[in-house]
Amino acid sequence: MIVKDHLINLLSKSLGDTIALMPYLELYRQKHNCNVYFFANRYFHNLFIKSYPDIIFVDDSYLKSRTLPFDVTLDVNYNFHSPLQQGMAEQLGFKTPGYIRPKIDSFKKERPIKSKYITFGIQSTSQLKYWNSPQGIRKQPESPYWKKLCGMLRKEGITPVCLDQHELFGKSPFFNGTPKKSVKKLNLPLSEVINYIEHSEFYIGLSSGIAWVAHALNKPVAMIANFTEDWHEFDLNLSNYKRITNKNVCHGCWNSKDKVFDVSDWYWCPEHKNTPRQFECHTSITPEYVFNEIKEWI
Repeated sequence: MIVKDHLINLLSKSLGDTIALMPYLELYRQKHNCNVYFFANRYFHNLFIKSYPDIIFVDDSYLKSRTLPFDVTLDVNYNFHSPLQQGMAEQLGFKTPGYIRPKIDSFKKERPIKSKYITFGIQSTSQLKYWNSPQGIRKQPESPYWKKLCGMLRKEGITPVCLDQHELFGKSPFFNGTPKKSVKKLNLPLSEVINYIEHSEFYIGLSSGIAWVAHALNKPVAMIANFTEDWHEFDLNLSNYKRITNKNVCHGCWNSKDKVFDVSDWYWCPEHKNTPRQFECHTSITPEYVFNEIKEWI
C-alpha cells in the first residue's frame, strides 16, 4: 500500500493557532493513513518533536527543494466565528471534532526561582486584547491594573514573573509597560519560557500564544479575555481554567459575524472607538475582581 504525502499549510503561522491545531493533525494522519507534512512557523518546530513524532515539519527551504508534488495540499486558517480548535479542525474534514487538549514538549530543568511564583504576560498584538485600565489611551510606564495585581500577589508571598517579549509595547502615543513589582524575564527562548511556566503555580494572561503554551502543559490558566466569546478558546469544563470576563458591558466583538477585525488599526474597537467606552470590555475588569477569581489557586 502506497502511503500518500499530504501537505497542511497553516496560514496564520501564530503560536496559539499552531498549538491548537496539533492534535487534529495527528487525528488527520491516523484517519487518512498518510504522511502529514506541516508547513508552519519554523521557530515552533522543536516544541512538538516528542509530543507529535509522526508529524513532519517543513519550512520554505524544504518546499522549494522538493521535486515531487504532494498528493493532497490543504490550507488551514484561523476562524473568527467558531471555537478556535473546532474551526481549524473542520477545515481538515472533521465535522464534529470535539475538544482535544494539545500537547507540547517539556523543557523542564532546574527550578528557576526558589520562592513560590506565578507566571503572567501583559503584551499582545492589538490594544483591544490588552487588560486596559480606565485611565484611557496614554503612555504608561507600567500597566496600572497589572501593577496593582502584582502588588496584591506580593502581599500573599507570591512572586509574579513576567514572560513578555517587550518591556514596553504598543503604538504611538500609547505604550503598555510591564509592572515594576514583577520579576521580568523578557524575550526568552520558548524553551526557557516553558521551563518557567512548568515550575510556576499557574499562569495569568490574555488570549495569547503563551496562554496556549501553559494550557498545553496542563498548567492552570486564568485568562482575561472579554473581547472574545467564552466558547472561543479552551473547554469551559476544565477544572484548571478560569475565564475572567464581565458580561455587563460590551464584549465578544472579536467573534461577531457583522464585525471584521482591521489588522491595520491598533486601536480597533468596533462599537466604541474614540468614546469614553472604548475597550470597556477590559477596563471594567478590576484587579480586585481578578484576584478574587484566582485566590483559590494561591
